[in-house]
Amino acid sequence: MKQRVTREEVKERLVTDAYFQKGRSALKTRQTILTILAWLMVLVPFVWLAIPLTLPNLADRIAFRTYLEEAVTFDFLALFLGISFLVLVLTFTLLTLRNNRRFKRLLQKQSMHDEVALEKRKEVLEGFYEERFGTKEKRHAAKYYAVAPEQNIGETEIRDLYRRNGLG
Repeated sequence: MKQRVTREEVKERLVTDAYFQKGRSALKTRQTILTILAWLMVLVPFVWLAIPLTLPNLADRIAFRTYLEEAVTFDFLALFLGISFLVLVLTFTLLTLRNNRRFKRLLQKQSMHDEVALEKRKEVLEGFYEERFGTKEKRHAAKYYAVAPEQNIGETEIRDLYRRNGLG
């Protein structure tokens, strides 16, 4: 017997983020501004230390002096941020691969729809087909069948049929 998975269980297993949902402009604006500010807090010290080392003429014009401690701090910061970047890229790559593997092996193989409702829909649809086109045996045994214009199925007829029977 197949294990059934509810929507709540899928929500627990998969990651959802309100940032990407429709109608969350205040949340998107707030989180985007906070993200930009956080990145500025990371980059400003790096740029502050890089100005005298990379643009010495500009540093002399604005009376920005370079000291040995700044050069050491600059080297340390570059090494620290480089290693941090590599660790983050490696970690997120491994987590993405793990999530994709888990999705393919576990979540894709489980039934994500309501089996009972599906069976009821099949029964209602089979009754509709029998009424309109004849019994199943007759339909499957026919080698050629011309559909009369009054037998054509309308664009919303199946949807309306499901709604009348409380399935849709």
